[in-house]
Amino acid sequence: MAFPSPHDRRSRVPRHDATPARHAARMGDRLRIRYVCRDEDGVELERCPQDGIDAPYIVLGQEDVLPALEKAFCGMRPGETKTVRLKPSEAFGPYDEELLFTVPLTELQIDGDVTIGMTVELDDDGDPCPGTIVEIDDDCVVIDCNHPMAGKTLTFTLTLLEILSNSR
Repeated sequence: MAFPSPHDRRSRVPRHDATPARHAARMGDRLRIRYVCRDEDGVELERCPQDGIDAPYIVLGQEDVLPALEKAFCGMRPGETKTVRLKPSEAFGPYDEELLFTVPLTELQIDGDVTIGMTVELDDDGDPCPGTIVEIDDDCVVIDCNHPMAGKTLTFTLTLLEILSNSR
């Protein structure tokens, strides 16, 4: 990403927003980050950014990432890498058996074959509830509406690439 020149009058971005900060990350700062998420067995579950995609920006305090990850980024400096381990309660919550629903196939509005692992959306009193088909019988399916990472202890390797201070 190219930063506007301080002499470019066309730039609508205040100069302090375009200048990389030299301080440690703190709430309100805009950060460019990279992370890898692994389960307890070390299996990689998610990588951000993925190959060929620019690293995302987050603003600390706006819950762009899990609150525990925001806390971990606080105090980091550009170029620093940190590993944090999150219990389910700090990440996506415990696995909840009450979020498994048996639904007749006739109630699903799916074109084509129904397969295990397929993502569907249930109507929860007018609110969409995403879920994954985990079991198929002759006339019904079991849909799991837990977050895919619910109940898992996760290890995140965080790298702070850059701080752009928005509030200083």
